[in-house]
Amino acid sequence: MIFNTIGVVIKKTDFREYDRILTLYTTDFGKIKAHVKSVRKPRAKLTCLTELFVLAEYRLFLREHSGMGKITGGVILDSNPLIRYNVEKFYEASYMCEVLDALTPDRQPNIEKFLLIKEKLSLLNKNVVNQKTDFVEKLLHLTGFGIKTGMPVEKVLQEHLAYPLKTGNI
Repeated sequence: MIFNTIGVVIKKTDFREYDRILTLYTTDFGKIKAHVKSVRKPRAKLTCLTELFVLAEYRLFLREHSGMGKITGGVILDSNPLIRYNVEKFYEASYMCEVLDALTPDRQPNIEKFLLIKEKLSLLNKNVVNQKTDFVEKLLHLTGFGIKTGMPVEKVLQEHLAYPLKTGNI
């Protein structure tokens, strides 16, 4: 079936010669992987929809028991362009998307998580930096882990992850 859903690109992976696999966080499906064919060709029409941090309304083709969808079109709602021009903002946005990807199971929609990532990316785009800690605290609360009193947020986060996140200075 074909669905229209609003989502944010939180991860992209090049696949084969011209294709790309995206991890989207959507309002209707939660975290979902989607395949985009021939997007890396010079005259590809869907290239702008596959960039990191893009908020768009995607047209997804999903089979009933398939783990991956296929993007057939879409409309950009907000591309968050200023994040890409500043290394600190790009690092912060990438970190937030990686944490969301690590702490969220596939196909379990949560509108509050979607609104949280949308809000934080929008704030970063408007030059409000240092959103990482607040994002992680709220996300831990939304996932049900919470934060223990007196423990740093980073330590609590690492306790609940299956693999360590890459941290450090740029």
